[in-house]
Amino acid sequence: MDRQTPEEKEARTLAFNKAHYGELIRLSRVRAGLSQRQLADRLGVHKNYITHWEAGRARPDLNLVPALCEALGIGLGDFFGCHAADALDQEEQGLVRDYRRLTSRDRTLVLSTVAKMLELSAAELRERCRNTFIPILHNCQTAAAGTGVTLDAGTEQYRTFIRRSAAAERADEIVTVNGDSMEPVFRHGQDVLIEYTGELRPGEYGLFVVNGEGYIKEWAADRLHSVNPDYPDIRLQESDDFRCVGRVVGTVDETDRPTEEEEKILEELSRA
Repeated sequence: MDRQTPEEKEARTLAFNKAHYGELIRLSRVRAGLSQRQLADRLGVHKNYITHWEAGRARPDLNLVPALCEALGIGLGDFFGCHAADALDQEEQGLVRDYRRLTSRDRTLVLSTVAKMLELSAAELRERCRNTFIPILHNCQTAAAGTGVTLDAGTEQYRTFIRRSAAAERADEIVTVNGDSMEPVFRHGQDVLIEYTGELRPGEYGLFVVNGEGYIKEWAADRLHSVNPDYPDIRLQESDDFRCVGRVVGTVDETDRPTEEEEKILEELSRA
């Protein structure tokens, strides 16, 4: 192991100080519009301190670092190279630096303006939610696009919200498809919009109950047709307990659903 001479150690320390602290101090000082003397006056130290720090010949004492960071408009994490996951980007850091250079009166004006902007933005969001989404009931039981699943008339439902559209306005409830007998028209796990009606025209897709089991199928007059050729059609018998619940008028995609923030607002509006 090679031993370093005192001169080499000093040069290495100087280079480290300049790279990790000196350049940061200099660049931040220039960005803040301060001369070395002005920065020294704010910290209550001699101008030579600033010169030595920026050249890497010395580092600020720890007790001076908080005041130094405040004067430069940077965070402690920036100074020590420790950045949190939610650290400010360059634009945000610039705004913070500019804010810190304002007078107390101007800071009050900025805060008042920001508060008013946020208030207007929140009001606009509430109005947009009111006009964009509508409430609808979601059936807690799924309807098979495969073998049947139980779907009773008294099935539990819960209220949800979806984006307003012509299909959504017509729909009375949402039902989730269970199975793949209707692919590629409807896929397993997809939510479909159901408009209550007791009659369908041949070729229309609907929600049906046969002997207590629910199906999403294509109506074919005397049978329920499966689009996927791997599944047979369900031929209806006179003895079957059969009813048509409604017509499939559309599907629900993720883009039709409100965000978490929008959903909270919609719940508040519905309780008002």
